[in-house]
Amino acid sequence: MKKESAGSVANDGKGFHALYLWGLLYVVLTYVYPVIWYLTLPKPDETVNSQAAYDEFAKTHYGPLGENLSLLVLGIPLLLLLLNIIIVASSKKQHRKVFLNTARIIKYLLIPFYAAGAVLIVLLFLFMFTPVVIMIFVSPVIIGILCVLGWISLIGSAPFMFAYLSRSVKDGKNGKFFAFLVGFFQFFFTTDVIGTIICAIKEKKS
Repeated sequence: MKKESAGSVANDGKGFHALYLWGLLYVVLTYVYPVIWYLTLPKPDETVNSQAAYDEFAKTHYGPLGENLSLLVLGIPLLLLLLNIIIVASSKKQHRKVFLNTARIIKYLLIPFYAAGAVLIVLLFLFMFTPVVIMIFVSPVIIGILCVLGWISLIGSAPFMFAYLSRSVKDGKNGKFFAFLVGFFQFFFTTDVIGTIICAIKEKKS
């Protein structure tokens, strides 16, 4: 086992770190953006009976962006992912445990979010077999959107785990093959949390 680098020993990752606050903010924004998306959806009444009337209604109530405002809101997970990449890149001097703990905050607190999303997807799938014909066409579209947005939110914490794994290999804490496996499974639901838990247990034992 290699000795940990001098920088890692000097900064042992204990105590409070600003990255933890960002992790909490990331969680809050992830829970909130579906609500914002719903609020920005145009909700016309029965008097809106054509595409032109719908477009006019959307512009009147939501400004020049109209119905496209809700589409922009759907980009929030991608924006958060880019911010996480930037934050990790600018926090290279942090101890590996800080990156790991930030990832844990995000992953653990988002478990109810993904559980609720899974239940919603199952319900939408079941609606496809109801007498409501329109759900046969609408449900697959919504399910696809939920899966894509959920996956982007999932990998939002991946930059912190990648930073941890990279630093742990340099510090001699983890081997390259182990780091590769954990990093690979960061792109999949459930296995990303399991990999993070295993890393946390290994750190605690040390």
